[in-house]
Amino acid sequence: MRLVVTLLCGIGVLLPTGSAWARQDAAAGPPPPTVSWRLDEAVNAALANAPVLAAAAAQVEAARWKERATSRSRWGQADGVALYSRYQDDQLVRPMAIQLFGPKGFAALPWDRDQLHYGLTFQVPLYLGGRLSSAIDIARLQADQAAMLLEGSRWEVRANVTSFYTAAQTLEAVLQALDQNLAALDATRRRVVLMVDQGRRPGLDLLKLDDEIEEARARRAGLRADNVRVRSLLLALAGRDPSFALEIEALPFGDPRVTLGQAQLAGLVVASSPVRRAGAAAEQATAGVKAARGAMRPSVGVRGSVMENYGLSLGEQLATWDVSVALTIPLFNGGARSAELAGARESERAARQTELKIRLDRQAQLVEALARFEASGQAVVAARARMASAAEAARIEQIRYDTGTGTVEDLLRARARELAATSALAQAQGDRLTTAVRINAVVEKEVVQ
Repeated sequence: MRLVVTLLCGIGVLLPTGSAWARQDAAAGPPPPTVSWRLDEAVNAALANAPVLAAAAAQVEAARWKERATSRSRWGQADGVALYSRYQDDQLVRPMAIQLFGPKGFAALPWDRDQLHYGLTFQVPLYLGGRLSSAIDIARLQADQAAMLLEGSRWEVRANVTSFYTAAQTLEAVLQALDQNLAALDATRRRVVLMVDQGRRPGLDLLKLDDEIEEARARRAGLRADNVRVRSLLLALAGRDPSFALEIEALPFGDPRVTLGQAQLAGLVVASSPVRRAGAAAEQATAGVKAARGAMRPSVGVRGSVMENYGLSLGEQLATWDVSVALTIPLFNGGARSAELAGARESERAARQTELKIRLDRQAQLVEALARFEASGQAVVAARARMASAAEAARIEQIRYDTGTGTVEDLLRARARELAATSALAQAQGDRLTTAVRINAVVEKEVVQ
């Protein structure tokens, strides 16, 4: 369920708040309803309404009910039964009984051709070779795994919502830089038109500027489409209608810090829900081995019934009951039980290796997230310096071109570097927040603040 938001320069950019919807064609109909969120509101909305969390919660409840059902089966069961039968002819005992004892007594028993039997039957397991206790353990571990999955899904949803929200802010900054670049190019074009008319600049400069302006406009149109896509994904993640308009408040880009040491983080990773869920799956496989071994042992149970027997042609009833203790000893089934036991043991081995793999993968995710978090901090510092120098270079090239000492190629390259530097700074800031929430999701605790 992990969603990955990839931010490349100019890809997946969100427009400034409400700007995409404000430009809608009026002929397209009334605007969609608007949802306005802060980051905490978006996270709370997703935790409360995300379909994936609702499905996981329902699975937890289903597993808990299955656990209760399996546990209560140890008390046995009682069933009401009714049986109506018609024999091919009257049983031979009754005609003989009439001759021997008369119309009463032995002859009054319900040995008639038409008979009705109804009553209760019950059975209580006394010893099943450990199969029942193993089944209860398996059901409990399944419920625990479902609860751990829900816990981990909550952290993933928090991380994904924060990533989308951060992406919105990051990409909005890129779009604003693109709009500023377009405004500067448009202003330059107006001056170049005058220079070309006066013969101070060749017409080729105007063509190059027009090419750059149209490329920027096409890129902005693509960014608008990406804006709709990202906002709709965020709404869908939070369980809202993706066709709604989403307005988000500005998120200040701070400098998050890791509050725990490496050893503490490693301990949190081992205690995270995916690792614990894998451990529960391994325990479940062990319980499966016990259940398969118990199938090779004898079983003991109590069975009984209380019945009313009614012969329809006699018009009388007779109550009967019976209680029995049944001992079942498995003797031969073609080796099926041995094969099931061997398969259960191999499943246990596989579950233990899977547990090890998940724990190592989780630790690797933490190492990667910490490395990316450190790199993002350095990238922010470098991007700020780069943006300052690129802005100054663009200002100088603009002056040189306006005074006739520079070329349009130098000006366009300087503008492109300024736009790239601004985009890089926004992306570095977004990456830092994204990697921060990814660390929190891996260890399932707010360790980066």
